Amino acid sequence: MKMMKSVQSMVLITLLISVSSTVFSQNDLNFKELLPEKFDKKNIIQEEDYNVWGTNILKGKDGKYHAIYSRWPKSRGHHGWVTHSEIAHAVSNHLTGPYKFKNLVLPARGNEFWDGDCTHNPHVIEYDGKYYLYHMGNRGSGYWYNTPNDRMPSIKDDKEWWVNRNNQRIGVAVADDLNGPWKRFDEPLIDVTGDRWMTSTPTVSKRTDGKFLMAYKYVQADPKHKNGKVIHVTATSSSPLGPFKDTGIPFITHPTASFACDDHLEWLHNGNYYCIAKDSRGVWSDYPDGSTMLFESDDMGLEWKPAKNFLAIKAGEIKWTDGTSTSCQRTADMPKFYMENGVPKALIIAVLPKECEDSFSVVIPLQKD
Repeated sequence: MKMMKSVQSMVLITLLISVSSTVFSQNDLNFKELLPEKFDKKNIIQEEDYNVWGTNILKGKDGKYHAIYSRWPKSRGHHGWVTHSEIAHAVSNHLTGPYKFKNLVLPARGNEFWDGDCTHNPHVIEYDGKYYLYHMGNRGSGYWYNTPNDRMPSIKDDKEWWVNRNNQRIGVAVADDLNGPWKRFDEPLIDVTGDRWMTSTPTVSKRTDGKFLMAYKYVQADPKHKNGKVIHVTATSSSPLGPFKDTGIPFITHPTASFACDDHLEWLHNGNYYCIAKDSRGVWSDYPDGSTMLFESDDMGLEWKPAKNFLAIKAGEIKWTDGTSTSCQRTADMPKFYMENGVPKALIIAVLPKECEDSFSVVIPLQKD
């Protein structure tokens, strides 16, 4: 029997995030009170010709709001993220937008580089006056250079899609200002070792002991799984630039899943770590695949367990303030917080509507209690 059978008597929470110390009581987070029941379409971040995904928002030294996000041509379809994504930068005078594209942060630079064809899944932190942009990068064989702009890569039919997928590595770029310039490196921050095929989807946070905690995933060869088994792990470093050393402790695992979670985000409050992560295979609950669950850690982000209020985001539909709703293939992927003084003030999620190839992000300001 799935885990949620034992917690269905609890209050079901539609969406996330509490920022007050009273609601952020140890091991008993309740996010419902601080999120609106409906979201505002005016707060959508999108581009006419590009999919938008994984949006970070930070307030810059210029007083403006800066969005750092993944984008790739809509003509390439949703699965084009692994072959054609690039990390972009947009600016607004207001947290909720509108955001205007300004420049590319990490453009393609040629497959002689480890991240030369694709940059994706940015995670940006500020530390000691500098900005650190952790990301996935990859390179392919060069096949996609000679395909028409409307050729959509297919996860099912294209061997070349898997070439890019299995060449994913984790990197970091550094800047003194969100307007750039960004320094990128010729070697990945987390490379492959042993039987690891790829590394990807990093998130980094600063612990109370001064160390930096990275959570990320890798794919391991496994005879039971044709495309490998996805495993999430943690690593620590005394510097945001690394080197990061694996803790040897699995991040979030499930005994029956080849892909226990995805699209995770960790944050620290009152000495406790919390994490929201997507139930990518529907193994954690009786809710729809892709629902987001809340986990907690009381040992600085090493051992994780389901939180009391386990459901964070129920997948399937978004309701809007104009009375309409959107049925979703992906309801709340790649969640990020806009934070002030270490306190979450807004949630930003990526959305892919049902039977659609075009994605966007939406900013959700947190309500005051």
